[in-house]
Amino acid sequence: MASVVLVVSTTSYRTDDFLQACRNAGVEVLLASDRCHVLDGHFTFPPESVVIDLHAPEAAAEALVRAVGARTSPVCAILPAAGEAAAVVAALASEALGLPANAPGAALAAQNKHTMRLLCQRAGVPTPSFLCFPVDADPAAVAAEVGAEIGWPLVLKPLLLSGSRGVMRADDALGLRAALARLCRLLSAPELRALDPVASRRVLCERFVSGPEVALEGLLTDGALCTLALFDKPDPMDGPFFEETIYVTPSRLPGPTQDAISAATAAAARAIGLRTGPVHAELRLPPEGPPIVIEIAARTIGGLCARTLRFGTGLSLEELVVRHALGHDVGALERQESAAGVMMIPIPGAGVLQAVEGVDRARAVPDIEDVVISARPGETLVPLPEGKSYLGFIFARGATPAGVEHALRAAHAELSFTLTKTLPRSGAGST
Repeated sequence: MASVVLVVSTTSYRTDDFLQACRNAGVEVLLASDRCHVLDGHFTFPPESVVIDLHAPEAAAEALVRAVGARTSPVCAILPAAGEAAAVVAALASEALGLPANAPGAALAAQNKHTMRLLCQRAGVPTPSFLCFPVDADPAAVAAEVGAEIGWPLVLKPLLLSGSRGVMRADDALGLRAALARLCRLLSAPELRALDPVASRRVLCERFVSGPEVALEGLLTDGALCTLALFDKPDPMDGPFFEETIYVTPSRLPGPTQDAISAATAAAARAIGLRTGPVHAELRLPPEGPPIVIEIAARTIGGLCARTLRFGTGLSLEELVVRHALGHDVGALERQESAAGVMMIPIPGAGVLQAVEGVDRARAVPDIEDVVISARPGETLVPLPEGKSYLGFIFARGATPAGVEHALRAAHAELSFTLTKTLPRSGAGST
């Protein structure tokens, strides 16, 4: 039996869905994850799994090459089932084993926002004007330069994080000073510095692009993009932070606008060297001019949002990606016609989650398919821009995008959350 390698993170929402997709495709799985290395010295884990360190991609890739070499069944593909770091590891290991995949340089470019911006700019892809600085640079000097070169308002972003973590808007020099100080504290975390000691200490300053934001889910085959789904984001994303909430597909935008979004995404993929596998892109639609590429990643959509998508006779997005990696022809598998959407339940504030009420009422709202609360009682919740998770997800499916959006909002209104403040640490202020 053929097999695939899934590169996952222990914090990923997607591992179970990808494992099920592999089972449905009839392939064995070698699971590569960044689970606790200390425990590996005391416990014996299943032979079909291997421990890697996503913070050390070259070593992780070497570990995968050794693990693949020890298997009796042939490995057909190495698939990232987590974020950008997993995509880099998968690309490195695939190159070493001669398996089809994106070049490691392309995966690295998709992981680093500054590199992605530079490559898109050089290729003429519409992108915000930008500058890059050390996160601890003098705020007055940064304000003077960005004021002259970019203009206000602007958006500050760490180079390596995802899910809007650390992304903040600044409207003037005072706001820039506050945002830089906040980013400096966030990026001082040891686990972030370990991810990339250089990139984790730099920040991208780019011109804020007004207008609605959309997300495109696509699949690349020999460099050609197939748009699988285009999501509208009906909630305005104007800052000061950029928490994502509702995604709805199909898009209600005019056909020519949707075509322009797909063309811009394809151009961005070419610019950074992506040629195969899934891509997830975020774009802004300014009042005038073409769509502006904000992000493009060599992975599928994050969280549990992929559960909104069904293709052909009911294939999940993960099944589509697995079958594509195995060389199956999936070009004719279109998204099912019904409208669908997801709400990433926002965190209402910092504190310890005590209880969630109204889940059954939310599930009873017409067109709601499910409500998944991923946070657990006793868990400390941290909102954006420092936080990196959601309270959970609400899924809806219906006849029209407007009806789906209404159902998501109605279901969210049925939910209530009880939080208590975290206790202050000794010698420190409250958190």
